Amino acid sequence: MAPVSSIWRHQLGEAPTNPWRTCHRAALLFFVLSLLLTPQAESKTDPIGGIWSDLSIGFASARKSHQGGTLQMASFTSTPAYSHASPAGGSINRMRVPIPNHPAINRYIKHYKDGDRRTFLEALDRSWLYVPVMEEVFRSEGVPEELIYVALVESRFKGRASYRGAGGYWQLLSSTARSLGLRVDSWVDERVDPIKSTRAAARYLRRLNDKFESWPLALAAYNAGDNAVSRAIQRHGSEDFWVLHGHKALSKRTRDYVPKVLAAIHIARDLESHGFKRPGAFEVFDFEPILVGRPLRLEEVARWIQVPACDLRDLNPSLRKGCVPPGSEYTLRLPLGAHDRFSLAYREHVRK
Repeated sequence: MAPVSSIWRHQLGEAPTNPWRTCHRAALLFFVLSLLLTPQAESKTDPIGGIWSDLSIGFASARKSHQGGTLQMASFTSTPAYSHASPAGGSINRMRVPIPNHPAINRYIKHYKDGDRRTFLEALDRSWLYVPVMEEVFRSEGVPEELIYVALVESRFKGRASYRGAGGYWQLLSSTARSLGLRVDSWVDERVDPIKSTRAAARYLRRLNDKFESWPLALAAYNAGDNAVSRAIQRHGSEDFWVLHGHKALSKRTRDYVPKVLAAIHIARDLESHGFKRPGAFEVFDFEPILVGRPLRLEEVARWIQVPACDLRDLNPSLRKGCVPPGSEYTLRLPLGAHDRFSLAYREHVRK
């Protein structure tokens, strides 16, 4: 079976063949992206995020080669039309998480700035690759973009982080991840996919906020489970996280968790005033998704398209065995410009 390239194939960074075709592609891409931003856009192969999950979110970007390899990246080179409120941007009119002047939050602000500054700085530096796409996903799901800093507290933006059965950037349990539409099995673990897992986490947080009508309580439920938060509310007759915090109605881990996230958000709102720097450009993965119907080893694909195998692994981190799984169609991510070489080689592979 020949591979089926996604009709919404990302064209960012490809060399134009002629001016008319370039304009045509730009117009088509703008139209497609406007459709994909609607909540109705779905893909038969991606239940958690639709085709949108398989595209990088590098708007108004220029082509930039990844150092030491052929993996194509895109960097923001111009200031968006809206004002910046967070490290990667975001309108000041967007939803913001309430952050009170509370001793527990202030304690963690000081801890991040002084006590464990090195660890926080390392996590912050690691985040810059993911902040633009994660913020875009949260925004499209109607969740405050600032809540991407849950990932800083959960995993320090390490995709391979794991703790007591939880895994990925958002430290989701396998059962929770599956309930959110992610694939987790012996072949694939989409908790380590920075785009798909982020959409799952955004929907989970939105679901919790819909239930408790409070982002602090949603964060508490993300950490402790919604049943634990519901019992605390019933026991103390309050739907205010800080009242429950004062009554020690939740575990110490959860009472600390919410201030940790809010302290990270507080710092991220104004990095410079807290002694941190943000980069002048933000890089995001850029790739072409292609649907394949047979198991393939990434090393084999890398030879076909003449790129380092590590680049393919970076683009497809959820493939646990370095292989496209058997039994069903799978959307493989390729570096930009590799589609034609892959298609030719794949046809030869199918004929064998």
